[in-house]
Amino acid sequence: MRNFLNSFLLAFYATFTIISISHAESLQMGISVDQVPVDSSFDGAEIVVFGSIEGAEQAALFRGEYDVVIRVEGAPEDVIIRKKERIGGIWVNNESETYEAVPSFYSILSARPLNLISNSIELGPVSLGIENLGKNIPVEGEKTLIMNPGDFSDALRRLRIEQDLFSEIPGTLKQLSPSLFRARLEIPANVPIGTHKVTAYLFRNGEILNTNESSFRIEKVGFERWIYNLAHENGLLYGIMAVLLAIFTGWAANAIFRKS
Repeated sequence: MRNFLNSFLLAFYATFTIISISHAESLQMGISVDQVPVDSSFDGAEIVVFGSIEGAEQAALFRGEYDVVIRVEGAPEDVIIRKKERIGGIWVNNESETYEAVPSFYSILSARPLNLISNSIELGPVSLGIENLGKNIPVEGEKTLIMNPGDFSDALRRLRIEQDLFSEIPGTLKQLSPSLFRARLEIPANVPIGTHKVTAYLFRNGEILNTNESSFRIEKVGFERWIYNLAHENGLLYGIMAVLLAIFTGWAANAIFRKS
């Protein structure tokens, strides 16, 4: 009898688990392009991130209880922030702070402001939001951005916002229907080259239920691509060519002005 009861409970638990999994909320996501070409005339671009909410409770879906937030990140880089001070009538660099693993590009796409979707306790560990950057838990053996409160961290955020490399604009994500969404990402002309990771987060009542990841690449094309690859793969040859080009330009300018 006991064996039968244990078998019954085990079968019931397995069935319940399968049903629960099949009804778990999830996100499907796609990006309008895989690659954004950059040439000498590039002045920015726009891409579209789209997707759907799957397995959601229909009543909650129509009540608008779900939120989708999309984060776009460029490759991490090390950044030095310097503080200038006036000494003896001259402005000089004095103190500095080095930050590791700073996203070279960072954008948040959402329908509502993040503070209306969740709180810093939920957003901080996953670095959602410009103000929450650097609050994630350090991973041993990996470079992790740590931004303690203070002037240097504030300056880093301010400078990146002024350069259009950090952005967080509510209303960039639109609900096409209770389950379908679309977000437009404005890419500035100074966007860094490389792979950009796109992560979508599904929220309900301020809690993260599910995530989905994808990516796209910013690629130089044509002559710009050749110069870019040369500079990164053969620095010596690139430097020699730059010096020769400077000498030729100076000689040509001198010859033109001498004739005139």
